[in-house]
Amino acid sequence: MVTVSNRTKVKGDRTPRSMDVYHEKEGIKGSSYCECGAVFRGKRWQNASGDQQPEGRKLVCPACRRIADRTPAGILTLQGDFFTKHEAEINNIVRNTEQTYYQKNPLAKVMETRKEDNGVTITTTDGKLAQKIGREVFKSYRGDLNFMWSQSEDLVRVAWSR
Repeated sequence: MVTVSNRTKVKGDRTPRSMDVYHEKEGIKGSSYCECGAVFRGKRWQNASGDQQPEGRKLVCPACRRIADRTPAGILTLQGDFFTKHEAEINNIVRNTEQTYYQKNPLAKVMETRKEDNGVTITTTDGKLAQKIGREVFKSYRGDLNFMWSQSEDLVRVAWSR
């Protein structure tokens, strides 16, 4: 069962990227790079080519700023007896999904994975990454999957249990 909840968000209302305080309001001119390997080129952040030296000015990407501020864009909770029995397999799904999604969006990173009594809480720098991981776990194991968006905090909470 998938449940969607829009706490403070009106259905169909979308938050523009310019509202995200971690993205440059005026944009970035030219090429730039971050220590994490993300390169800003052609009006977007991309993965750096392995053999190329970064060019342009050095700055901190939005994902690294979120990590430094400890301000996630996504909080994913995986819990239940099923999770504790299949933790290794589910953790593999989480890692593989993160690596695959990172190739598409270098600003999508897992910030922290915190083990809890009956599960795990994962924070991400990108809300869509948290949603994608939740959907992949749900696709593999079914269970209950819930999404809750908060427009005021620019945060999505994803909860999976079985």
